[in-house]
Amino acid sequence: MNNKDNMYRVERFSQDQILQLNQSLASYALGFKGLPQHHKEVFEKKGWLLPFLLAYDDLLWGRWDYWLNIQMKGTISGSGPIPQIDWADNGTFRVEQTKKMLLQCLSHPEATIDNFAEWLLWGLGKTDQRLSISEKLNEHYYKIFDLFLILDNPYDYLSYLLSEHSGHGYKKGVGYFPTPMGITRMMVEMNRGNGDLEVMKRQTVSDPCVGCGAMLLPASNYYLRAYAQDISGIAVKLCIIQMYFYAPWYAKPGKDIAGFDDVEPIKLIIEGSPRSSDGGQYSFAF
Repeated sequence: MNNKDNMYRVERFSQDQILQLNQSLASYALGFKGLPQHHKEVFEKKGWLLPFLLAYDDLLWGRWDYWLNIQMKGTISGSGPIPQIDWADNGTFRVEQTKKMLLQCLSHPEATIDNFAEWLLWGLGKTDQRLSISEKLNEHYYKIFDLFLILDNPYDYLSYLLSEHSGHGYKKGVGYFPTPMGITRMMVEMNRGNGDLEVMKRQTVSDPCVGCGAMLLPASNYYLRAYAQDISGIAVKLCIIQMYFYAPWYAKPGKDIAGFDDVEPIKLIIEGSPRSSDGGQYSFAF
């Protein structure tokens, strides 16, 4: 068995599943006037990656279908359990090969993590800003980028990519040290404990320093709503991209979806300061 066979493992899917994949891809593509037939068409087809994303997700995880049904109904009530993603472990063969694919995307002399992010956001239909890269770079991304590998081997790839890029002189990412996904998975599981999954689904998770989404990714197995922010613009872009890959309820939360628990803001109060201090100190009023 060669590396490509080991990467895609097509034999695990039935003929019916493969047929359904092709039918789903063709059906989703109708909304975009067909799939690109040439890399040059990418410049004119905003959202061209979405048919692939939706069709692959139908085959692998079923998350986009689950969330789109909720949006159509307008409520999370009666939606059933959240489709679970079995996150891949760092260091495994397929994760490492997927990392190599992403690094190869950035191996082109014109490639930067900024224009790669813009290329992905355009492909996912998240931006109206047309691509300003050369045809050669677009062709390189188009030929090398493999969305199926990313979806089939779910992991916090873009945190890794930003960290690697920062280590090679990328100033916007200086000081970016993502929490390893093995740690964030453990933290989410510890926080979850033995909680009722239906109760958790109605709750809201918040990450005030989200980076590329290392904490939100495992949290998406239990929570359907999140708030997040980060000081790094490129990290936020990469986070949005990863939510499109793995957590559609964070990527496209929709409006007025019913069924969530009300969220009361935590108030800040100023406590009295000790005599040795010039001012008060903020604290949370629980």
